[in-house]
Amino acid sequence: MSEVMQSVLSELRAEGEIAVLTIDNGAKNLLSEPEFISRTDLQKWLAEHPQVKALVITGKGRHFSHGADTTLFDVKNTAQITEKLENGKALLHMIEHLPLVTVAAINGGCFGGGLEIAMSCQFRIASPKAFLGLTEVQHGVVPGMGGMERLAKLVGRETAVRMILMGEMLTAEQAKAIGLVSAVSEEKDALGTAMQFAGELIGGKSHAQIRAVTTTVQAALDGADNPSKGQFEAALAEASAA
Repeated sequence: MSEVMQSVLSELRAEGEIAVLTIDNGAKNLLSEPEFISRTDLQKWLAEHPQVKALVITGKGRHFSHGADTTLFDVKNTAQITEKLENGKALLHMIEHLPLVTVAAINGGCFGGGLEIAMSCQFRIASPKAFLGLTEVQHGVVPGMGGMERLAKLVGRETAVRMILMGEMLTAEQAKAIGLVSAVSEEKDALGTAMQFAGELIGGKSHAQIRAVTTTVQAALDGADNPSKGQFEAALAEASAA
């Protein structure tokens, strides 16, 4: 069992009950592959680290991620691009549905695909100097990994349409004001604040409690009927067995 795993454009490590997934690809952490960590590898690693109750996603260095590597945009490769985007969508869907607390720690630029990744988490903690936006219109395209849908759910239809079509770049405080960011860190680096926040949420809670809350809320957002069925009983059973 490895405590640290390298995968595609990222590194995954365990810090006690919190897993830290770091996007690592140059100064801007560009997403030359939308599936920035292998879904299979992520599933396997989490299975090998059953103590993990939370996942924090961040970027190495100054930035979270400036999104896609635009040099790879080519209409001649549409089929290949479609396949890569679908793989990226599947990864973000997986992260969104993990039975864990998920937090994005956002430093610097968080644009395009970077913001799409951050929005797949339940919470977003931004540094005071972070900037966020779905800026794909500047390159003649639109968000391709579910970002339009997730933004609309977070900030509402009108704000989402305006932000995307204008390619707006918001400060951390502006993003917080519209509900895109959960909190702005008092520290220059948002990772420490995000780790502390995740730790407070999971501290003293059982896996069954965390799984029940995270999966039930997500299932409710997905429109499932009676999403909390059996969750109370599962948490009670785990508490009784402790």
